[in-house]
Amino acid sequence: MPAPVATITNLTATGDAIIGPGGITTMVKGLPVACLGDAVAGPMCVSGAITVTTATTKLVKGRPAANLGSMVAGVSPLGVPVSTAVAVCPNVNELV
Repeated sequence: MPAPVATITNLTATGDAIIGPGGITTMVKGLPVACLGDAVAGPMCVSGAITVTTATTKLVKGRPAANLGSMVAGVSPLGVPVSTAVAVCPNVNELV
């Protein structure tokens, strides 16, 4: 089932932001589309990346696009492994 596409600056369930680099040639509402492998950082995940997405057929610069529910894995400021999901994607008109 299609889900809203994630862009740079969208947030995870723990409040961390997708910081990029994203697919800089593919824009949604003026922001680059987030892709598998893009960095994620914030108060709960200081060193993370998007590791799983369901949009495996939508490629942006050769990488699968990230969407609502894409999984993020990283490390907390205390060094504890963190796993969260992309939870805030206001791009409901753009589905992948």
